[in-house]
Order: sequence, then C-alpha cells, then structure tokens
Amino acid sequence: MPDPRLPATTSARVDLQHPSVARVYDFLLGGSAHWAMDRSFANQVLDQFPEFRDIARANRMLVHRVVRHLVKRGVRQFVDIGCGVFSSGNTHQIANAVAPGTKVVYVDNDSVTVAHAEILLDQEGDPDRHVVVNADLRRPDELWNQVWSTYVLRQNEPVAVLMFSALHSLPPQHGDQDPAARLMAHYRDLIPPGSYLGMSHITSEGVPADLISKLITLQHLCDDWQIGEAYCRSHRAVNALLGDFDLIRPGMVWAPQWHPEESVSNVDFPEPSHSVLWAGVGRKRPTGRQLS
Repeated sequence: MPDPRLPATTSARVDLQHPSVARVYDFLLGGSAHWAMDRSFANQVLDQFPEFRDIARANRMLVHRVVRHLVKRGVRQFVDIGCGVFSSGNTHQIANAVAPGTKVVYVDNDSVTVAHAEILLDQEGDPDRHVVVNADLRRPDELWNQVWSTYVLRQNEPVAVLMFSALHSLPPQHGDQDPAARLMAHYRDLIPPGSYLGMSHITSEGVPADLISKLITLQHLCDDWQIGEAYCRSHRAVNALLGDFDLIRPGMVWAPQWHPEESVSNVDFPEPSHSVLWAGVGRKRPTGRQLS
C-alpha cells in the first residue's frame, strides 16, 4: 500500500505493482516519499550491497556540487532530467542559495514523482522560475519541446542540463550503436551554445572486485523486481557521452573527486573508486568564440 505520507495523486499510468527507482532513491537518501514495496526492494539490495546507500548519497552530493559550481560560473538556467522525488537540497534550493533568481525545470517520467514535485513547488517554489514536467529522456525532441513550452527558460541563453544516474537503464553496445551515445548526441545538438551538460554513470571499470560482484547482484535484483535495469559502462563509453564538449576541470573522474570543495560534507569512501560513479561536466562551445 502507498505510504500515507505520500500524496495520493496516482493515475492510470502509475505502476502500483513494482518499486519505483525514484522512490527507492528517496528511501536511500532518508526521505519519506516511498511505499512499502520500495522499502522492501531497497532493504533487500542493502542486505547484499550495504555500500549502495553511500553510493546514492555520493550521487546526490555530486549534484549539489555541480549546481553550486555552475552557478558560480554564471549559469542561471537548469534542466534537471530524472530529478526523482524531492527531498531537502533540491536543485532550485541549492542554486538559489548561491544566486537568487535562478530558474529550474525539473523532468521525470514517473507520474507520482511529478505530482509530488508539483505539490512541493506550489508550497515553496516560484511558479515563474520553478516547474516540473512529465517527460521521458528517451524522447529528446518531445522532452525539449516540453521544457521550452513552460516559458520558464530563455531559449537564447545557455542552460545547464543535469543527467545524474539517469542513463544506466539503457543497455550498452559498442561505439555508435550504443543507445545512450545516440541519445546524448541528440541532446548535445539540442542545447544552446555555451550550455553545460553534467552526468554520472555507474561503472565497473577500476572498481574493487567485491563491488563488481555486488553490482552484478544489483542488476539481478532489478530484473527480479522488474524495477528496470542498472547497466555499467566503461570510462571510455561514459566519456564519449559528452562528445566534443569542453570538459570542466577536473574532467571525468570518480564522483567524490569532482570539486569536493563545493560540498559541506561528503561520503567517506576508502577510495574514490568505491563510489562506482564516473562523472563529469562538459560545455558546448559558445558560437563564434572559444572558452576562456
């Protein structure tokens, strides 16, 4: 049954039979917008992969650091794709703490997640600057049209597109046949010059052997619970998703290594590779001039 703390805003498109990635993530982060089935799945994962909670937290902290860093670089427009269930420290809150007036369009394909976000934004957001849309990242043209149709963002100004832990549901293939590579190439074409694209992705490359076996267990559990997939990609395959964008220093690195100075706190991993998250931010070259 749904948790009574989660608003009852379901529709015919809502899957009430299986856990939701967004709600499981919320549970791992210590939120309250999750149901019994989500907790059951998450606890089974944690029984066999106890480090997974810290991995989820590391991803959330990475988002915070990227948002802070990009706002300091002058970014005032964000598109947060696969935003998940709102908790404390959402993108618009982090951005506004650095530069009030920043605009954010959230995107998710889970109806309950979107409804939950709408309620919270109505309570404490600014409708002229903060909105959420229900769209699927696998349909970039439709998604981008929905983003612009909110009239929150200015099309002639750069945006920062966030895709953190959003692409590992797509099965990897070699080279140009990789569906994530084709998808990201389309997004790189769609976003305005001068824009940023930030992402993280799970990887088994360079990860301790015991964590590799746990990542395999995670994939089996996802299959058993029909919650979607969790595929790993190599560093090279993840790097390729940013194409010819100019990498922001320190480049593609383990999640805890990306501007750790931007975090008030961080998850304490024995080694950065224990985060199993390969991450980075790239910038599309502005038209007619090079980056300084």
